[in-house]
Amino acid sequence: MASPHEKHHVVVIGAGVTGLTTALFLAEAGYYVTVLGAHVPGDSSIEYTSPWAGAHWLPHSTPSTPREQSWDTQTYAHWLSLLEHERALPASAPRSGIAMLPAMNFWDHGRAPTDDDLWWASVVKGFKQMSESQGFAAEVNGRTPVAEGKVGAACEYEAMCVNVSKYLLYLQRRGEGLGVNVLKVKLDGRGGFEKALSTAAGIAGKEGKGKVDCFVNATGLGAKQLCGDEKMYPIRGQTVLVKGEAHRTITRVGIDLKSGEKYGAYSIPRPGSGMTILGGTKQAGVWDETPDPKETERILKQNAWACPELLTGADSGFEIVSVQCGLRPAREGDARVEREVVGPWRVVHAYGHAGSGYQNSVGCARDVLALVGESVDGPKLVQARL
Repeated sequence: MASPHEKHHVVVIGAGVTGLTTALFLAEAGYYVTVLGAHVPGDSSIEYTSPWAGAHWLPHSTPSTPREQSWDTQTYAHWLSLLEHERALPASAPRSGIAMLPAMNFWDHGRAPTDDDLWWASVVKGFKQMSESQGFAAEVNGRTPVAEGKVGAACEYEAMCVNVSKYLLYLQRRGEGLGVNVLKVKLDGRGGFEKALSTAAGIAGKEGKGKVDCFVNATGLGAKQLCGDEKMYPIRGQTVLVKGEAHRTITRVGIDLKSGEKYGAYSIPRPGSGMTILGGTKQAGVWDETPDPKETERILKQNAWACPELLTGADSGFEIVSVQCGLRPAREGDARVEREVVGPWRVVHAYGHAGSGYQNSVGCARDVLALVGESVDGPKLVQARL
């Protein structure tokens, strides 16, 4: 039977997790899809945010951001279904790079979790709160030097962590299996957004899928230059990749007793890679991609107490693979997910997710799918196939 969207050609600009997830959902819904990305899976560039992510499922959303809450909740449920599907596949079948692992959140003394912090407790599997004297939290406190902050409260649950390089390639290949073309193309926005879209239409038009009916702008920080969005800014994050896969994902809101400043520390295993990402930093407005040795030292120190299984180096420390910086694509206010008409072109924007790109990805892609449907067909219910 012919697809109701077979004559509609959508061009997704941007090949990060938002762009590739959206492209896959569009293809599953029957659209012709072309992806144009300045960088594609396998590339390494400070401008290409998705490969630098941790990444794991832990919402940054709160009850005051219900749209983002919905995106996070949908992504957890979708990934859970994906993992159940993968368990039924033969061992030789390709996998997404997502794994469900035990996860723990720690809060130091003086920073107890609030209801807003834990709004997602009913979403995840196996949620349980605990005190500093219980379970793994007590073990971490026992390893923490007296002069350092101690865990005051904790919770444990089950959540996903992502081998980001594998997952991006998985999304690309699944899309290509449905006819998605992924092209490495860098668009120049200096002549204006409309001109850049016309250039993109000319490139995509050569793919034999007809005229472009709608664009999806999933360019992340690139939107600052491509469509002149001055609300976009980077949040610099420095991480350390070490050998070994941690037994669990850990996120800590700590307090430096010397300075009194709050810090964030996390360890996220990359499933199947034999490595773990340790972080991290959040420096708003900083574009510098050069790692800071002092930050590296801090990251290693603050994670050592919680990840003894990774202390396999000759000096009983971490075995460092690399130190790197990435730029999270943040936007003043919130992410931009909306329709716009630019000259003759219909556009759906989908960017500005800051550090929430992965956990927002499924819910956001569904919203974009509906907005594309409204753009080309008028308001109606449009859904992706799960």
